[in-house]
Amino acid sequence: MEIKIPLYDLLNRFLIGLVFIGCVFLINISSVKPYLKKDYFETLSSGSEIIITIVIFAISYEIGLVINRIGSIAIEPLLKATHLIPFDDDYKRFNTAKKQYPIMDTLSREYAFSRTSITLFVILTILSLLGENKLLSILFIMLVLVFVLSCKKFAGRIVELMKKDSENK
Repeated sequence: MEIKIPLYDLLNRFLIGLVFIGCVFLINISSVKPYLKKDYFETLSSGSEIIITIVIFAISYEIGLVINRIGSIAIEPLLKATHLIPFDDDYKRFNTAKKQYPIMDTLSREYAFSRTSITLFVILTILSLLGENKLLSILFIMLVLVFVLSCKKFAGRIVELMKKDSENK
């Protein structure tokens, strides 16, 4: 059995993980600065650099994967319960509509990316409020709002196409 991981999923999780790591550094910049000024990096060999790069990518992928799963089990039910997004759980209808409207795959991916981004920026908001750089929380809250609106747009379009497909039959 061959397992395929779509390039989109790989990039999505790597980027989410890298953004998380970068923002955590920004949130706690005074704790990170002393390490950046040291000569740690000059003593690394090219083999060590490769290993460190692979480890950073693996960690960022895992962080992105965890954030994605948190979004699926915590943020999505919250968005549904508060009716911030329209939602139709009928997966069979979704698959039927997907045959009629191939754009459904793209809409679904963009919806999932928006949900993951909401999760990312909610976590970063909490970390910034607990960390050194509390002003960043304002930016993160604004980004949560942007991605909630994005999520609402994609979910609305998906539900609309599902209804349209049902009405045509």
